[in-house]
Amino acid sequence: MKNEMKEAVEKVIVDNSVLVDREGISNLYASVLKIAGFGLGGILYTAGKKAGNRGAMLLKDSLKIEGRDLIEAMVCAFETGKWGKMEIEECEGEECKVKVTENALVKGLEEKKKPVCHPLAGYIAGFFEVASGGKVQVKEEACMGKGDPACIFHVKVE
Repeated sequence: MKNEMKEAVEKVIVDNSVLVDREGISNLYASVLKIAGFGLGGILYTAGKKAGNRGAMLLKDSLKIEGRDLIEAMVCAFETGKWGKMEIEECEGEECKVKVTENALVKGLEEKKKPVCHPLAGYIAGFFEVASGGKVQVKEEACMGKGDPACIFHVKVE
């Protein structure tokens, strides 16, 4: 991503965000999972998707970008917000893989048996929907919350 674009994305994110410490987010998420269990996954995915849609529209409207540029802006926004490190690993046709390391959502969680990053999967889906103009499904294939070295998301544009 060009330096001017990166600076513009960072400005939009900083101007439209609030500061919440990473440990606080991780503790909040751990509490939600403990109280609600895994049955909450769909609700968390939907909430994340709405947030991703909102973030994508904010960047699209503010910076007048779309498509691949908007996906690159998502990566920059995610990292600017200190949620972790994100890479778009593979894109073939209508499918992509997104890799997240240093995931603030699951840092410090007790190890889980199943992937738990439902809000992040939804967030990615929301961004890809705005960028592609199509319906998107995202499935987490590997999860730091269950001991994997990274969270890997399979993105499919329908």
